[in-house]
Amino acid sequence: MHSTVPRGHHLDGPSTPEAHRDLRSLMGELPAGVTVLTTMSPEGPVGMTTSAVTSLSMNPPMILACLTSTSATLARILSHRTFAVNILTDAMEDTSDRFAHGPVLERFAAVPHHLVDDVPLLDGAAGAAICHVAATHPGGDHTILTATVTRTLHGDGSPLLRHRAAYRRIR
Repeated sequence: MHSTVPRGHHLDGPSTPEAHRDLRSLMGELPAGVTVLTTMSPEGPVGMTTSAVTSLSMNPPMILACLTSTSATLARILSHRTFAVNILTDAMEDTSDRFAHGPVLERFAAVPHHLVDDVPLLDGAAGAAICHVAATHPGGDHTILTATVTRTLHGDGSPLLRHRAAYRRIR
């Protein structure tokens, strides 16, 4: 018995909408933790939802995050050079949705938060890492950030996950 279904697209040629959908569907099979990256800007706190975050190195402590290159939050992270990775709990679906859509300067409205090291942290998160941008790298339509972790903070709660384009919980 085969573990994979023999369908899909060759992705070594020109990019097509069908290939985009196929890759998105494939990667949707991989459960991912939901985070909100936050930083300060001259206009106030800003942030965005992303699941493209992972640990990179333990020595030195580093993370890797991938953000759409045209993201307004990315531009502000690169300007401030310091940001937080807020790990959402399974009670924070609304927070995830708020930071995934809408005007970037309005996402913090009515969202409880506090500042640590001049970076906004979301109240109620399962944990957070405060990070300093070490380098950026091009990655197609995304920018890959590598960042040194300068502080970790631990909260309570089970993490919020995404799988097959829906929120999931650890049972």
